[in-house]
Amino acid sequence: MKLITQINKLLPYLKKPSDINTFHNVLVVSNTGLGDTILSTPAIISLRNSFPEINITFMVNKKMFPLFDEFEFVDSFVLYTSGFFSQLRIINNLRKRKIDTIFLFHSNGPEDIFFSVFSGAKNILKMTDNPNHEYKKIFLNTSNFTTKHNIENKLDLVRLFNPDKVYKKMHIPKHFYSENNYLKKDPGIKYIGMQLGAQDIYKMWPIDNFICLAEKICKEFSNIKFVILGSTKYEQNLVKKFQLGFSKSDLLVNLCGDSSIQSLPKILNDLELVITNDTGTLHLAIALQIKTISLFGPTDSKIFGPYQDFNLHKLIQVDGSFVNNLPKKQRGQEGMELIDANQVFAKVVESLIV
Repeated sequence: MKLITQINKLLPYLKKPSDINTFHNVLVVSNTGLGDTILSTPAIISLRNSFPEINITFMVNKKMFPLFDEFEFVDSFVLYTSGFFSQLRIINNLRKRKIDTIFLFHSNGPEDIFFSVFSGAKNILKMTDNPNHEYKKIFLNTSNFTTKHNIENKLDLVRLFNPDKVYKKMHIPKHFYSENNYLKKDPGIKYIGMQLGAQDIYKMWPIDNFICLAEKICKEFSNIKFVILGSTKYEQNLVKKFQLGFSKSDLLVNLCGDSSIQSLPKILNDLELVITNDTGTLHLAIALQIKTISLFGPTDSKIFGPYQDFNLHKLIQVDGSFVNNLPKKQRGQEGMELIDANQVFAKVVESLIV
């Protein structure tokens, strides 16, 4: 990483001149987490529908690829892994493809600038919120991160090429929409998914609140089971706390850590409702048109919340932005603690009765 950072200082002098009329072999990059990748799909679909003649290569994180394999809006894939030698292999791959335009919809530096310039692409666009970015001379666009929804910020990069078909809904490969029956469901039972974790602790609703909510739901509804979602060791520890605090363990289906990325859509398709923090699971459920209740405190639902099928998706936003004044590693759950279990329960009742 340090070596790439040093090399990147020379990149403004090595970058080929931009040429907006050179627009044939396009690379779309969203090579980080699940949510950010799904949020990039409307921009990718807009490119495909507006410019059917271009060739679109999708760079996606290797771990996320099983969820996007067979994505019908792109022509091919480059699987992303980090590390210096991986970047050299990526650069060689991109040069063979003669990539002329790169959309960095969501990518981490310094590697993204490194492989973009050395790919030989003339047009490099990046969603960035820093008008004084040290590499701004490399980009075809200026700073474009505003209080608009994240989907719109990505679409703004596409709009520089005057698309005639702008699409704003998230999608995953179409075969996932008809795949379910992952759960061995009991007749007459409604299954509610709960995503206890998130990428950062300050985005997580406290586990005691999830327990309180589950107890309230059980008192109101007699035909409910809870499916616990997640994958990380931290989330598995949260599940253990949930199991210890919840009085009706027979109503729990614990899938945390037991499902693959490609099985997650099948699980979500089996659910009546998903209650979740600001996570990739939220965006996947939205793409699949599964009902959600999403919880926002430090993050802004106007930027990262639902942006389609508003009849299916309810959210609670509190002003927990004060925690953002601290460095990430020092932020706690004080912002999310402002969400009361009764607020969420009211949304659950609305979702289940409709």
